[in-house]
Formats: sequence, C-alpha cells, structure tokens
Amino acid sequence: MIRIHAAGGRATIQDAGRFGHLREGLPPSGPADPSAFFAAQWLVGNDGSAAAIEVVGSPFVFSCEDRRLIAVTGREVALRSRDRLPGWTAAFVRPDEEITVIASERTRFAYVAVSGGIATEPVLGSRATYLPAGLGHLVRTGDSWPLGPARVDPTGAGRTAKAPEYQDEFVRAITGPHVERFTDQEAEGFFSSQFIVDAMSDRMATRLLGNLVRSRGGEILTCGVIAGAVQVPSGGQPIILLAEHQVTGGYPVIATVITADLGRVAQRLPGEPLRFARVERDRATDALRGERMTSGPSA
Repeated sequence: MIRIHAAGGRATIQDAGRFGHLREGLPPSGPADPSAFFAAQWLVGNDGSAAAIEVVGSPFVFSCEDRRLIAVTGREVALRSRDRLPGWTAAFVRPDEEITVIASERTRFAYVAVSGGIATEPVLGSRATYLPAGLGHLVRTGDSWPLGPARVDPTGAGRTAKAPEYQDEFVRAITGPHVERFTDQEAEGFFSSQFIVDAMSDRMATRLLGNLVRSRGGEILTCGVIAGAVQVPSGGQPIILLAEHQVTGGYPVIATVITADLGRVAQRLPGEPLRFARVERDRATDALRGERMTSGPSA
C-alpha cells in the first residue's frame, strides 16, 4: 500500500491513457507530461502500462508499507526524507518512511512512481483518471492505494533519466493537415511568432495569446483530433491539445506538436513564451526514438 499524508493541490492516478474509446467520446487522458511520466516508470522498473500519481501543487507527502523504489519527475522536482534526493533519480525507501515531493512554482505537473505501480482496478481497460466522466481516482489526503508486486533491488537506487529542456521556449511541430487553409504568409507567421501561454490552459489544452493566425474559409467539417494538434479558432489564437482533448473538432489544424515535446508544452506556465520550430516527420520519429533511449523503453 501507498499512504497519502498530504495530497498537494490536486493529485490523480494516471497510466499511459485510455485508448480505443474515442467513439464513445472519451479522450485518452493519461499524463499531461508523457515524457516525465514514462521516465518515472522506467526509473523504478515499471513497464508503460503501470499507473503512477500525477501531482499538481504541494505539499505531497506519502509513505509505503513495504520497501520500494520510488522516483519523482517533472519540471523542477526533488524528494525529501532524511536527506534531499534529486528528481529524475530512483531512490530506495524503507517501510513507513515518509517522503515529501518538492516541486517548485515552475512545476505544473509532477509524477510519483513506485515500483509495482498503483494497482487500482482498471475501468475500460485503463487506470487513467478523467474526472469529467467520473473515471479513475482523485487522490486525497488520508487515502491508501494498493501497489502491485515488485521485486525491489536496492542497487537500483541512483538510476537516473535525462529531463527534457523545459526552459527552452521552442517546441517542434510538423505541418498540420489543414495548412492549405492558411496563406503562406499566415503559416510562416505562425512558425516565426512568439506566443504567450494563457492562464486558461489546463489538461485539455494549452491556449496561446499573441499574433493572430487567420485561416481561409473559417471552420472545417468536424474531424478527429489528437494530442499535439494546434487548432486555430475563428478568433485567431492557437490552441494546443493535450491529454484530455475533445475527440473531434471543427477548427483547422495548422500544425501538430511532436510527441517528444508535448510535456514541455504542458509544463509551460501562464505568461511564459512559446515558439514553434518546424520539423519534418522523420525528425519527429528520431526525436521520440532518442527520448526512449535516454528515459527508458516505456516512453
């Protein structure tokens, strides 16, 4: 069992996502920052199907009833027990040892992984939490959650993963499926402009302020959308879809942020700048492959 002594501002149980239910109107959900999530799982020896805790705000304090490997990942994170432990590093904890997650104000999402994973009952094939539909679990102070079995080797402590360059304002994106609805000037303006993250951003989408982007012909026929799609509403302010995105949309998609950079989008704070760097599809594949090499095969 993992026991929650303080649940921070908001914490939820998340796995890789609930896929295969878009026809029922359910987004995948899962982690807002996939890179950090999968790295945390790899650090403690879990595979990509295991569940962890996504933490928003602090303090988050927990303990495990038996010895485990743990890790915390996110933009600027660390752990504290008897000593301060760095983020993006596996740590060995003893039974009932209280652990505090230290997350700076620059951290929108942190991930706490425990060897064996959070073993709640799957719903529709997933442990991912999607609160608007009442799926999954909000983690509260005083909760206890089951953990899966894990063979814990204390020598695994100290294993590290490479964190993304969260401070870099550039995120890579490939040309979107509706780019022809924008003039060459508008498309070039989109990729050369600096945008600012709007305070209305959440797990559904990162909303941007700045240079207005205008499409020709207005909205499109409703089509399926994915995380990373950059929609342009009639108002001209782009929206980058994230884990809890709607399943269809009628706004043209000018670009799609590559999977390897989705976490950096999700972690941007309101008021911070964001720019798009255009890349080809093969570069997007190479970037994801490189991330898997530095933060584990589960990514």
